[in-house]
Amino acid sequence: MPLASLSALSPKQLGRRVLTSGGVYPLVRARALRGDPVTVLMYHTLGADNETFDAWTVVRRSDFVAQISLLRRDYDIVSLDEATAHVRDAAPPGRPKAVITFDDGHTGLHRYLFPMLEELQLPVTIYVATGHIASGRPYWFDRVMNALQVSRPAKLHLADHGLPGFTIEAGSGEERWQALRGLLEALKRLEPGRREAAADAVVAQLASCRRTDFEPLEPLTKEQLLALAQSRWVTLGAHTDCHSLLDQIPPDVAQASMERSAHLLREWTGRAVHHFAYPNGNHNRELMARAQAAGFATALTTEKGLWRRTDSQFAVARIPVGRYDDLTRFKFNLLAGQWRH
Repeated sequence: MPLASLSALSPKQLGRRVLTSGGVYPLVRARALRGDPVTVLMYHTLGADNETFDAWTVVRRSDFVAQISLLRRDYDIVSLDEATAHVRDAAPPGRPKAVITFDDGHTGLHRYLFPMLEELQLPVTIYVATGHIASGRPYWFDRVMNALQVSRPAKLHLADHGLPGFTIEAGSGEERWQALRGLLEALKRLEPGRREAAADAVVAQLASCRRTDFEPLEPLTKEQLLALAQSRWVTLGAHTDCHSLLDQIPPDVAQASMERSAHLLREWTGRAVHHFAYPNGNHNRELMARAQAAGFATALTTEKGLWRRTDSQFAVARIPVGRYDDLTRFKFNLLAGQWRH
């Protein structure tokens, strides 16, 4: 890269560029992979390449294909069951192992992921929040993200819901998304009933300026879920029935939601369900014990890291991947935060 281009990079961008350069990267990756950990990647859904949709959770189809191609140069992509056995049995080291996971259960998985699974021979685990499959209603965070795709600036007035006002700008890009995250994080801090009401207020207030030139985030239908479940490349995992932040509800209610999610997936698809992921990653020791009591073999978090043999099977770290991760950032993130900058 020319010096003029390098000078335009932020310190973070320059640090990523240096650590992922051809001569340096194999060395730092080897250090990160000492002890033969498993690299678990966390996606949510895929979208069209030509669509303008500001949501970190929606990765462009072509970006996903490029990431998988890069990953396969140095990693074997395996199923979650294979990875679990690898960690449990302390198998002899070979090529590094990676696992691809998707949370929630959006229609983009059927539209964009499903057609490429056989072609890419790509094992994936899909964690399904069964409540919105059954109802057909997107959860609050998806309703809000759909509403935030606006054609003109708008102001939100949320004082009645215990929140400050927010200005929603039009346009697109990572900088805009970072601003939108503030609203989503504020909503997460509300207790569940108030959060639903506040989300509905956001949707109502932005209805007049919401764009229509994008595919909204919506849950899979049962028919789409069944089609995915019939693929030999798909492992189904439970993601609760309610998609509540589990540390905000009673432990008994949380465990019941875990178990109902697994029960419904078995009933709908005939597939065994051995794995679980905490919604939003929220977990604690009590919830880890509840996931084990519910009969799961693993429970995955959103904490950034690699899955090492010394880790609890019920607090497995993952590496999040989102819409704004170019290949340089993707390569850097595979180092799982060992190098801060």
